[in-house]
Amino acid sequence: MKRFFVLLGAVILASSVNAAVSEGENLLMNGTFDAEQVDFPEFWNPSSTKNVVYHRAGGPGGKKASIVLKNDGILPGSVSARQGGLTLVAGETYKLSAYVKTKGFNSRNGGLIIHNSGWFNDTGLKNFPADSEWTFMEKTFTLFPSKDKSYGLAMFAVDLTGEIHFADVKLEAMSEGARKGSTSQMSIVATPRLIPLQPLLNRIPRSNPELTFKFYGVLPQGQDAYECLITAGGNRIPQQTVPLKSGKVIVKLAGLPCGDYSLEAVLRHRETRKTILEVAYPISIIDIPSIGQHFSLWSLFGRSRCGNIKQLNNLVAEVLNRPVKKRPAPQSFTFVNPRDGWVFVAFVTDTPTPELTVKIDEQDTVVTAATDRREAFRKLAMGKHRITVTGNAADARLIVRSIPEIFDYPPCANSQVKGNGNYDWDFMKKHILYAVTTLNGGVLPGNALTEARALGLKWLANFNVAPVTDPADIQARMEKHAGMTQPQYDGFTSDELFFGNITSDNYTKALWRLRNPENRLVYTWIVGKPGISSLHTDFMSASLNASKGRGRLLFEAYCHPQADEKMAAAYLDNMVGETMRRFNAFFPNAAAGTGIIFGNFNQIPIISLEHDPAVDFKYFLDMQVNLIANSPDFAGLATTGYWGTYYGDEELARWSFKLMRHYAVEGNKDMLSARYGFKYNPGFLVNCDFTNGLNGWVLSPAAEGSISKDTIAGYGKNSQGRWGSGNAGDTVCVMTRKADKPNRISQTVNGLQVGKAYCLQFVTADRKDIAGKKFNPRQYGINAELTGAEILGDRGFVHVDKRKNDYHGPNDKVGKINLNRIIFRARSSTQVVAFSDEKAMPGEELIINFIQLKPYLE
Repeated sequence: MKRFFVLLGAVILASSVNAAVSEGENLLMNGTFDAEQVDFPEFWNPSSTKNVVYHRAGGPGGKKASIVLKNDGILPGSVSARQGGLTLVAGETYKLSAYVKTKGFNSRNGGLIIHNSGWFNDTGLKNFPADSEWTFMEKTFTLFPSKDKSYGLAMFAVDLTGEIHFADVKLEAMSEGARKGSTSQMSIVATPRLIPLQPLLNRIPRSNPELTFKFYGVLPQGQDAYECLITAGGNRIPQQTVPLKSGKVIVKLAGLPCGDYSLEAVLRHRETRKTILEVAYPISIIDIPSIGQHFSLWSLFGRSRCGNIKQLNNLVAEVLNRPVKKRPAPQSFTFVNPRDGWVFVAFVTDTPTPELTVKIDEQDTVVTAATDRREAFRKLAMGKHRITVTGNAADARLIVRSIPEIFDYPPCANSQVKGNGNYDWDFMKKHILYAVTTLNGGVLPGNALTEARALGLKWLANFNVAPVTDPADIQARMEKHAGMTQPQYDGFTSDELFFGNITSDNYTKALWRLRNPENRLVYTWIVGKPGISSLHTDFMSASLNASKGRGRLLFEAYCHPQADEKMAAAYLDNMVGETMRRFNAFFPNAAAGTGIIFGNFNQIPIISLEHDPAVDFKYFLDMQVNLIANSPDFAGLATTGYWGTYYGDEELARWSFKLMRHYAVEGNKDMLSARYGFKYNPGFLVNCDFTNGLNGWVLSPAAEGSISKDTIAGYGKNSQGRWGSGNAGDTVCVMTRKADKPNRISQTVNGLQVGKAYCLQFVTADRKDIAGKKFNPRQYGINAELTGAEILGDRGFVHVDKRKNDYHGPNDKVGKINLNRIIFRARSSTQVVAFSDEKAMPGEELIINFIQLKPYLE
């Protein structure tokens, strides 16, 4: 890669001086796919290493490199290699070109395209034969608008079979306005950076006091012409000169006692002494308990026990499980916390113990007789701790487990669908607090904050990081934010950054400069996978070194269901597993500072990940948490939890934290769904979104043609809130009400368990309102018939969506829906499920889809 960087440097510097791109210049970084000394071309972000393959000499004539999108037999829904960070000019002219080859290729939607921010529009090369040799293709086009003038390029395929190969990809600015206003990532990538890599700056062990920096950027000469002048700890250790070797600078800090210091580094030319770069970082030398080294080895080799520490799954280790004698006198035990982080403490007995007190390290009262469930959470330092029980009047056990941080966003925020009931503090105490350590955003009314503190919980405010344009402005807003200044908070989360957007570099700069005198927690929400070593390693280092090494990267793992369980597993490996693998590849042991935060929002019509009615999202969410609890990719993971509890229905809100309790508190490995009989595809009904016309339904039309199928573009997304689902939900069944007779459709369900509760959901609307984008919310006259079933009336509802604003902003230019939910108890293994428009007005054209039947969690 050295030669590649030097050659690019001349172009980059010339472009930055003239503030324009040259005629014929490629706006893409590394469009020729050079990959010297690395496994995949720099600046390209593959969706999966299994389905996106790099061939060093696979291009035309065997001379050019190529990238191949292929189906490995377990393909996720889409596959891509992408590059973001392009600043282009709407209304100006560009040309996109590449060599393309296909082999047994077929795709519902795919090609080589330029897209705007959010991928609302795209253009490019899309029509390819099934089989072809290398062919040069190009397209000249006028560019469409994009937010912040930000664009990206994608080689992609949806529902791919076969292969498609790309080589020598190029984007050129053709018009004068395009050349004057366009930029790429080149100038940012060329900027010299000296990034602290390992260990974390404030976690340098006195037993091995070394700090490794990684250099990125363009230098006029080879790296061996440069050196770093290091000053650390004032006069405590001599100033040292360290060569820049293989892109690294290794600083030895032997002689510094434990404490906090400043480290300054000057990168300069060895002969001329010309300064290239100056950086300064706060560092800390610390004593790390020996358990840290033992635990790392034990985790690495997958051992189930290390001394008194018993690893239960990736997330949980049992560090104490001892009987407690029935006596009031103090009884003390010791345990070792294997890392800086959270522990769960439980005093287990069925007998009242009115004088009970459980303390950690003689001063922190964690459990009393009044503590809910006689359980609590605490964040403790790595190493040995003493726990003391006083006033015990029962035979009992004392359990302590090392657990991950468990997130909930947001506390005490109600669903906009009122039929769900309140998600208040009482709801949280019953269904959430037994499996959460950290609350984010929301409110804590009345005594809730005091009670949360008694349980050991942390509360983080939410900081809206946008606009991400000026590092000084971001820094100033962070330092003034409530999470930094108000006493009820322990810090804040920065919401949100994108690996696909180069403006994240402004946040990186702000974070390195942030003044945090109280050392409050600063966590960073991130979307996507890292793909640019210089930019994204710097971002990750800043995020994880924040708060003296207690910063967190919170990956937004908002996962979309797939057609079946096998496809879902492959999708999750790419969406979540590949992201964790990439994090660890970019930054050593990134898992120790990473949060995998799942989406538990499934509430139609607000915002819903549950966009396939054939899938029980409870099971799919179980698959997600089970993955991080068991896959070696997630060993040592710091944090997990959920974003979107208030956008989930009441069943999923309850189930979400049962999963956290099961995996992240109790340390189980098995699927919790198996204990409840849940399945990925319950299989009770077929064709529930009418994607196959009216197949599978018994039709009883009032007249010829009064029951039909229709497709309404954007209905699933705009009216139902199916988030990121493409065109899912756009196909519907239409019932046109006749004056003398209603329409009716039905299916017969088999395999129900007598006495078990089930949930039937379906969405209805007025076809004319939806097609005409008419805001006219009301209750529609399509009802369900469940003859013979026991209807649990207090748990069902018909929600009429009357909102004029939705998750994205104003939304009074679309037709509105009803969400119908019926909870019933099966009285027979067979049940007819029917729908009729008997209560509709003559002439009304009502529509129905998202018909879902699944077991209900009581």
